[in-house]
Amino acid sequence: MIRDGPFRVFWKGLKVAFFSPVMSADTVLAASMVAFAGGDFFSATVHMEGLVWVESEMARAVRNHVRLGGLVPPELHRLAEGAAWLSDPTRVNPNSLVHNPIGAYLLIKRLNQEWANAIKTLPQPQEVFGEMYEELQLPSLADLEGCALALMRLQDVYNLDMRRVIDGEIVMKCRPNDTDACHDVNVSELKNRTVPLRLSILDVFYFGIVAQSHNDFYHAALWLNETLAIMNANECELCPDRREVLDRLADTYSKLRNHRGALQLFSESYRIDPTNPHTQARIRDEEYYANLQGNYVWQLQRSDDWEGRDKYEELCRVGVLQNRAPRASVSCRYFRPSPYFYLQPIKMEVLHETNPVIHLFHDIVSESEAARMREMAVPKFHRSVVVGDDGGDAIILNRVSETAWHFDYDDPVVARLSRRVDYATGLSTAEGTAEAFQVVNYGLGGQYIPHTDYFEGDHVTRHVQNGNRVVTFLLYLSDVDAGGATVFPIVDVAVPVVRNSAAVFWSMEKSGAVVPNSLHAGCPVLIGSKWIANKWIREHGNEFRRPCGLTPDE
Repeated sequence: MIRDGPFRVFWKGLKVAFFSPVMSADTVLAASMVAFAGGDFFSATVHMEGLVWVESEMARAVRNHVRLGGLVPPELHRLAEGAAWLSDPTRVNPNSLVHNPIGAYLLIKRLNQEWANAIKTLPQPQEVFGEMYEELQLPSLADLEGCALALMRLQDVYNLDMRRVIDGEIVMKCRPNDTDACHDVNVSELKNRTVPLRLSILDVFYFGIVAQSHNDFYHAALWLNETLAIMNANECELCPDRREVLDRLADTYSKLRNHRGALQLFSESYRIDPTNPHTQARIRDEEYYANLQGNYVWQLQRSDDWEGRDKYEELCRVGVLQNRAPRASVSCRYFRPSPYFYLQPIKMEVLHETNPVIHLFHDIVSESEAARMREMAVPKFHRSVVVGDDGGDAIILNRVSETAWHFDYDDPVVARLSRRVDYATGLSTAEGTAEAFQVVNYGLGGQYIPHTDYFEGDHVTRHVQNGNRVVTFLLYLSDVDAGGATVFPIVDVAVPVVRNSAAVFWSMEKSGAVVPNSLHAGCPVLIGSKWIANKWIREHGNEFRRPCGLTPDE
């Protein structure tokens, strides 16, 4: 990626029109540099947008070199011509490529493998790329693996049709126990595509290998089985080694205690290579365990590794539909919580009336304010963390996002938005009574499993010096095409991503009692780039702003 240095001059010639309206050229360039410093690209969509720009500039450098009479290997010329559409202002926004998870995976793979390998064949890469080559950092294998894991996470949450994913389409299918509000939908129709997004059989096999390496044998079985099915149907020109596929799938079945299936696959592998002593030993082992199982009928099932997962995923699927159609709400009305809003009242949508109160404030932030919050965040970005079991910060696999903190003294826009939160909630947002704005851009398959914003148990001592969290003011700084809802599993509410709005919910009663029903979660984005900004308001300093009621539940 491009770092600080003389090469920055080269980037000044790039056209700002290349980017989506929500991001400036400087912001995306900064995203590229932050991605390099942070070590990965897939953890925030804005980093991926920077990679689209990088590929466009590499392709332009190759085409310019050829036009001036230079020679390049055929593979490099093919890549450059294939990326020519990225510089065509008459085509759709190039960033839509990485707003689609399949497109994002294919971009990472193309840069990590095809571009990197083609560049290695150049005797003098500097002659083609100039100063760009010295500062270039392409995605790593960790990025590619992260993309594969993200796609499998999306496959689970949204029950994606795997065959359609391989064909380049994102088709969400409802599960049998889903509510009547859910129905199958082709999410791919939400974005016009300009390049084919079909996965090859080698991609399908790679997904199985990644799942197996992470001991995710459920997804390993799915993707390795699909690899074998494609090979059996003679649908691939460049197929992986059949014996390796059989051995990997057999080993996966063995880990899942499907010993009969493993025995069958090892036996087929043995027929390919009867001299392999390892396969012979595995056949003996699987025969032994298969005989022990007797008449046991094996069925591939996903293990639910945390409570409430099915309900969470069901609400996420409902949230996809709410991005496309009117959603049920308790009521809508104009709201004037303070004189600040007398001339222009808040357009408030009531999603849940009590325990917890959940409101959606529409048009609470302007386009320019949201753009400024995003722009300021990129240079500060670091991988998002959660509170670990020991009370410290911890990075978890499924929370794929980047975080920055904005304080009121950082910028007048930040201070103005803090005051607006004060006026809207009736609670002080001054230093010591509220936390700084936490700005987040989600990456591929980034989700946040059910949690509460208030602290309890062993975490109270470390995190509640200024009192516990009373209210969450969640600003949506962008929109998405599908997914990304904030869901409340206990009260059965899904809050969609609505650009320039704010989801507001209370985690504590006036009495100081916490609200367990405020348990909520963030759904992964299917298509789009999700930007949010959280403001958490604390107890201390707000005692007279929100005095206790006469009953415990007030």
